[in-house]
Amino acid sequence: MRQCVIWGAAEGYEHIINQVKFEEWKSNVQCVAVLSKSKARYIKKFDGYPLVCKEDLNGIAFDYLIIPQTKDYAEIKQEALALGIPDNKIISSKVFQIPCFDFKRYASLRENPVTILSDDCWGGKVYRELNLPFTSPLINIYWPRESFCEFIKDPLFYLGKPLPMVRDGVPREGTFPIGRLGDEARSVELHFVHSKSSQEAEEHWKRRAERINKDRLFVKFAFEASDPRREEYLSVFGRLACPKICAYPGEAGEKDQ
Repeated sequence: MRQCVIWGAAEGYEHIINQVKFEEWKSNVQCVAVLSKSKARYIKKFDGYPLVCKEDLNGIAFDYLIIPQTKDYAEIKQEALALGIPDNKIISSKVFQIPCFDFKRYASLRENPVTILSDDCWGGKVYRELNLPFTSPLINIYWPRESFCEFIKDPLFYLGKPLPMVRDGVPREGTFPIGRLGDEARSVELHFVHSKSSQEAEEHWKRRAERINKDRLFVKFAFEASDPRREEYLSVFGRLACPKICAYPGEAGEKDQ
């Protein structure tokens, strides 16, 4: 069972405490303390939980720090990081609002992260919605479909290669950086449509590439049903051994897959 601390007993606390107690009832988590500098001056417990000040956190054994999602969330998180609490132990309370949320399953995603290999921004949106660290370098990247199809044939080969940039981005001209992975025999092209420069694209890539979980890949691929190479894409996708999802708008009279 994971141990957690809730930061704050005021704004936001009342919106998550019932969900936390439900997860306790399921034996998924145990709240070992609630942080509240003001209340801790006068009482020792709140809702049955020990009250502590932030200076006491380093003396408490816990797996996760839950920060209520309020307008001060970003500021509080920086405070927690300054205390030496690792980023991967900090959770926003908004995850408790995810339909069918289960803390045990959610914790497993943090402790054994999934590297999403997506052909568009879908992967980044999933990480953001689940409040998970980006454990994939393929964030905010657009792929020519033929390049992505080639990439998923052997993703670990490409992810193990350096990323030379073949074009820089010039925002005022509406152009973005382009990189290439592979070698002389085979290569794929990546469009960093949300990066202002090659330097920014490379920095993001290198930082996120360090978090790749090679043992837990997930592929997402999408294309138009009318694409002339649809059967080729489906054939490559069908041979993937890792978990995957494929979507393409169906033609008239054909159901989406």
